[in-house]
Amino acid sequence: MLKRLLVGLLIGVVLGGLLGYGLFQVIPTAMAGILGYAFAAATGVLVGLVAGKPIWAKGAAVEAGLKAFVGALLAMGILFGIRFIGVTIPAVAEFPAAELGRHPLTSLGAIALILSVFYELDNTGGDEEEAPKARIAGDKTRIASDGVDALEEEEPAAAAKKKH
Repeated sequence: MLKRLLVGLLIGVVLGGLLGYGLFQVIPTAMAGILGYAFAAATGVLVGLVAGKPIWAKGAAVEAGLKAFVGALLAMGILFGIRFIGVTIPAVAEFPAAELGRHPLTSLGAIALILSVFYELDNTGGDEEEAPKARIAGDKTRIASDGVDALEEEEPAAAAKKKH
């Protein structure tokens, strides 16, 4: 559980930080208007494809697709919610001061962090299907074809032979 939490935190910080920094370099004021919701949705899609059971895992295409779709909707909802928080992020290095929901690095970082931790903790880890154990040929506990234990069949016959 702790491992999944740490992996979710790492994915969220790295993915959200890279997306926010890249967006700031290309369009510094992109998160100020309604265009921010499109970038939040794109962040939700990317996190849904990577976090939890990633899309490149065996048999994970449908699950990753659903996480990506739901992630886009959740990301827009999270952005809507954090825009009501009246916190102003101070100017740091090349980033100007802005509100939390309108600052690309913090808003996309927060969205990616929340979604990736959620998806990682939700992943149950049932990736490996447990293969049935092969039985040894001389094993006395094997099941006969009719469902009766082979040992149960052999015991009465052996007891009958000993009596005679």
